[in-house]
Amino acid sequence: MGWLGNKVLGWSTNVQKRELEEFVARLRAMDGSELGMVVACATNHRHLVAKTRGWNLLEPALCEMQEPALALKIGQLIKDLQAKNRPELAVGFFVWLHSVRAANNPDLRQLGRDMWKELGRGFEHVEDSAEGFETVTGVEFNTGGYDAYPAGLTPIPV
Repeated sequence: MGWLGNKVLGWSTNVQKRELEEFVARLRAMDGSELGMVVACATNHRHLVAKTRGWNLLEPALCEMQEPALALKIGQLIKDLQAKNRPELAVGFFVWLHSVRAANNPDLRQLGRDMWKELGRGFEHVEDSAEGFETVTGVEFNTGGYDAYPAGLTPIPV
């Protein structure tokens, strides 16, 4: 990679790092039930894209190898939901966007682990949050395996 490529990569990493730091800060400010809703939504999205697109987001590095524009495609899903004024659903895809970025960039890896540590605080609230969402909206979330961490992003590396 040449000089310009290194500059672009450095700039991109800095932007992604700032975005992930801001996202983690927002998660830190949430209580368990709020985090439970984020995890419920992210888990539902994980199941949905596995079924419709064949993406295994629990293996973000492998998934991006199979789908090189994965982060861009997830970003488009976020934009589509934001355009429909559905930020409560877009947040679930932000989890996966940041997971894919962190799994594939060593400079972001620890921040990805920090994100999943915060999300883990909501695990015990996922089922209640999903049930509440269904009561209000009529939409049922698939929360199976909500407590699974993506490969490489466990809060404490093993």
